[in-house]
Amino acid sequence: MTKRISDSYGRVSLTVLALLLVFGLVAAACGNDDDDGVTGPPPKTERDAYTKWYVQQAVDRYEETGRQATIDYFNNEAGTDDQWYIFIADVNTGITVAHATIPSRVGANSSQRVDITGHAYGPLLFAAPESGHWVDYVFYNPQTDTGGTKHTWAIRQDDLIFASGWYEDSHPVPPPTKAEPGSYTRAFVEDAIWFYESNGRSALIEHLHSPDSTDPPSVDGQWYGFAFDLDGVVLAHPTVPDNVGQTLHEILGGTPEGLAAADEMVTATETGKWVDYTYLNPQSGRQETKHTWIVKRDDILIASGWYETG
Repeated sequence: MTKRISDSYGRVSLTVLALLLVFGLVAAACGNDDDDGVTGPPPKTERDAYTKWYVQQAVDRYEETGRQATIDYFNNEAGTDDQWYIFIADVNTGITVAHATIPSRVGANSSQRVDITGHAYGPLLFAAPESGHWVDYVFYNPQTDTGGTKHTWAIRQDDLIFASGWYEDSHPVPPPTKAEPGSYTRAFVEDAIWFYESNGRSALIEHLHSPDSTDPPSVDGQWYGFAFDLDGVVLAHPTVPDNVGQTLHEILGGTPEGLAAADEMVTATETGKWVDYTYLNPQSGRQETKHTWIVKRDDILIASGWYETG
């Protein structure tokens, strides 16, 4: 009798153990399935891979929450992660609809954008396929407050372009000195352009209104930044505030040379243009030949120049 009871307990124990083993295997299998379904981000040291993953998160959010909710989400700091930030553009209109770090870019047409080197990167961004592709260009880096080469991964989803990128060192070569006045002038204008890219039109105008503005300086010896619109109306001028509101024709139109220069200045493009004319050097107090470098950005032209005696 005792032996039969022991045998019964033994069979029950084996059955329980077998069931526990089966349940354990099933749970482990389920757990493995869950683990396989969760893909974490690549390390940020793998910048290309991390960028692709980061953009895909934005596309996934769009698929889950819809267009407007996604745009709203990425129009604030939620769309940033160290040097990475999401921007979204409408393929049909060319308009940037979301930009996590530079709100002034929202509403601007990005389809024909040209960088400071003259490279037309806007059309390349808008040509992104659903499988995605890389676009390289020079752009403002909000972390370093200057420009750098940016490697951007762009994906088209329906009628939207989703993009983000990573930056190389902002200035791989030493900046030019005043001993190279032409190169220094271009660098001076570049700094004003980075300010515009970061802060927008109104902030740039206010910045250039004051001769005491810094980071970047609005005035540096004979160099000063000024801005005018597509009709040639001066919007900001730190050394001659009376010029603000006047047209370039009114300011330079005292001679045929001045009128011709005024006409040339408003034709400057995103790639930049040099225009020479005679103008007052505020440092010397004399009329001298001025070499002015002008770059168009959206509906504003940003300029500075250097003087040459004669």
